[in-house]
Amino acid sequence: MLSRLLVRNYSSSTFQETKRIVESSTLSNGLKVVSLVGGYTGPAVSLGLYIKSGSRNETQATAGLNQVLKGLAFESNTNKLGIEVQREIETSGSTAFVQAGRDNLLISTQTLPNQSLQMLKNLANITQPTLPYHEVRDVAEVIAEESEAYNHCPTTSILESAHQTAFRGKTLGRPLVAPLCNLSNISQEVVSDYVNATYKPNNMVLVGVGLSHGELVEEAEKVTFGTTVNSTTTVPREAAKYIGGESLTYATGNTKVVLAFEGSAQTNIKNVAALTVLQTILGNGSPKVAPGNGRASRLFSLTQNNTGIVRSEAFNLSYADTGLFGVLVEVEGSNVAKTLSLLTSEISASTKATGKELERAKALAKVDVLEQADSRSGALEFIGKQAIYSDKIYTPVEFAEEINNVTAEDIQRVAKTLVSSKPTLVVVGDVSDVPTFESLKL
Repeated sequence: MLSRLLVRNYSSSTFQETKRIVESSTLSNGLKVVSLVGGYTGPAVSLGLYIKSGSRNETQATAGLNQVLKGLAFESNTNKLGIEVQREIETSGSTAFVQAGRDNLLISTQTLPNQSLQMLKNLANITQPTLPYHEVRDVAEVIAEESEAYNHCPTTSILESAHQTAFRGKTLGRPLVAPLCNLSNISQEVVSDYVNATYKPNNMVLVGVGLSHGELVEEAEKVTFGTTVNSTTTVPREAAKYIGGESLTYATGNTKVVLAFEGSAQTNIKNVAALTVLQTILGNGSPKVAPGNGRASRLFSLTQNNTGIVRSEAFNLSYADTGLFGVLVEVEGSNVAKTLSLLTSEISASTKATGKELERAKALAKVDVLEQADSRSGALEFIGKQAIYSDKIYTPVEFAEEINNVTAEDIQRVAKTLVSSKPTLVVVGDVSDVPTFESLKL
């Protein structure tokens, strides 16, 4: 039974955490099952189902479809009505959420061990939706309101523009936020065809945290995942190609700027670790940064010492075949040219970090990774994101060790690769002071 509890070791004086272990199997139907056991106190467990379908797999005609699927996750399926699905999650004391990304769709639940088998069945049921007309219509209306809210979020909007510019509107450059102008084109038939093409066991990864791998595999073999209906729809599986470029949009208020470069694919773990450290060296220039959480970073110092810069933050996004690494900055007035000059100087200087600065960044990066994966839901995402891309899966502790092994030479190596790519520059606000690419010295 999935409800069996893990045995933990305690001494009379200190808690001895059991080692976290990742196990992976592929079922006869092609479903990949991954488990992380050990290292957690308490009886709760997490289950998640990744479907390899994201906004990158949409077309001009189906843009926004995965966000609609996110809204339909807990609606009617071949076994239960939508109201029954939702009520069962609530009455069992479980929590559930859905996350639509550029690479995948994640349906996740956290529950007690005695409810884990039922939640596993619910996950399987969700992959067999009936998609009645009224549910598709109602969800599309909700997604329209959700998209409207996203479009009014400056950070979401500029990162959308950054991806669109970096990948020239293809693959990872397709809109993550459902375009309002296209939602009316996403009919019941369009959704049904797409589901029949993507909701297949060999296109899914089941992830469990806090469960015995053998028991999870045994129970997963007993339930049916995915649809059995074949589809004539061809889902795009094009490899992402970073291109770079610039996008300038006039707007009032403070100016938002993104300067980005091609990052690393999630599968290249050594490059991901090195870029994680470089991101930490650059850090976060928010005025609310707490002591010991990045106040020694370069962007924090830059923001504090330049009154025209409101906030700044480095980001490092990794996908199946490439990534996007850069800095997001908010500035007042016509300070874009000066800010970009300062940013490029800091980026160049950060690649030469050594000694105490490098060790401090590695320590902060390790703490951040381990802290994010400290909860079962966080660990599920950490493990699951790797599992959909590769058969080699690192535990949080193992990835922290990869960070610990990063050297100054590794930072210089990945930085050299970064700046060899054409920059992506996105400016929203006062665009009268934006310099040319040629004037950016990296």
